[in-house]
Amino acid sequence: MLKRLTTGSILVGLLALSGVASAQARELPVTRARVTFRSQAQLETINGVSNEATGSVRVDPANLAATRGRVVVRVASLRTGIDLRDEHLHSAEWLDAAGHPEMVFEITGVTGASSLPANEDVTVQIRGRLTLHGQTRDVTAEARVRWDGTSLRGRARFEIRLSDYGVSINEAVRLKVSNTIGISVDLRAGG
Repeated sequence: MLKRLTTGSILVGLLALSGVASAQARELPVTRARVTFRSQAQLETINGVSNEATGSVRVDPANLAATRGRVVVRVASLRTGIDLRDEHLHSAEWLDAAGHPEMVFEITGVTGASSLPANEDVTVQIRGRLTLHGQTRDVTAEARVRWDGTSLRGRARFEIRLSDYGVSINEAVRLKVSNTIGISVDLRAGG
């Protein structure tokens, strides 16, 4: 009789815990984000930044694969430190901030870890779809994330090719602007 009660108690406890784990899924607003990019061409390296990202991440620390989210950066917020270069970057010839005002990264899944233990750095791959210049492509970012119980912090890196997004580099600047752009995101969502 005691064995049946113990086994039954364990099963009820496990079912209760699995319900608690799925109930931990939370929608967290992006509270801070810094997006940087780097073009390393033959004659020049260009670094840029935006601190104006918005969005949210839905995360269940017990089921990391179910993570979804959306991070939006206004193209006009990208800065390189030289005003004239920024004007060119935002112009219709490059990223076209007027016609395509936002870059959007939609998180479609996370692999590399199944859960986020509290206060531990976890290395994962974040799969998503990046929309830039009116074109959408699949992207996978290498990331380190940390969950503290109320907020999610992460640093992710990935590369894109401008040509994949319909941005062509004219002959006059081919040695100064790389087709391959490295992008880094430092993000905090929630508390």
